[in-house]
Amino acid sequence: METVAQSTKIDWFSIILHGGPIGIAIMVLLAIMSIWAWIVIISKMRVLKEMHGLSEKFLTNFWEAKSLSELNLRVKDMEYSPAREVFRSGFNEMIRVLQTREKRGSTSSVIFDTVKRTLSRQKMIEEANLGNNLSILAVCASAGPFIGLFGTVVGIIRAFHDIGSNGASSLAAVAPGISEALIATALGLFVAIPAVIFYNILISKIKKHLVLLDGFSSDFINILERHYTIKPDQDNN
Repeated sequence: METVAQSTKIDWFSIILHGGPIGIAIMVLLAIMSIWAWIVIISKMRVLKEMHGLSEKFLTNFWEAKSLSELNLRVKDMEYSPAREVFRSGFNEMIRVLQTREKRGSTSSVIFDTVKRTLSRQKMIEEANLGNNLSILAVCASAGPFIGLFGTVVGIIRAFHDIGSNGASSLAAVAPGISEALIATALGLFVAIPAVIFYNILISKIKKHLVLLDGFSSDFINILERHYTIKPDQDNN
């Protein structure tokens, strides 16, 4: 019974070493891709959680502030967050357009269109920052199975070549070479499956953060329009 158990036990390390130079190179490449993907997954999960918490903290400060100018003075002491950067870009643009309005007498609708575009542009910048390194997961998810398949094809070619050279055609002669070849496909899937799963999870978290930024941008514009368009219009009337 012990002999049977030992014979059915798979020695993965030995199989990989017998995969030939190309097979070993492919295994090493897939191992590097797997490690790389997991580094990105762990770091991005941590960063996105931290950024979302900081953005929510900034929004709390935003609604508790007595004025936008007061918040702008305090913003330098706050930790970086996407919401903070959207506010800073929008507030700075607001100051510029209000100064332009005093000099040129521009209409409110034209002026605040520029603020909206600034907020939108900064939101796109923050979206790019939040999605940084996700392309690595996309590459691992798409290329991993194909690299593994390439290793399998090379391994099968090698196995059949050895079988032809030795003149053996029994299942015992074919099976070891085929099993060596199929390990590459298994490793390719081992790389791709977690990459696909966590890529979609991370994209979902980024979209959730962007919804938060969209809502903040809308609230910011509403506040500006209430304070800087209604009063001047009433004065003109």
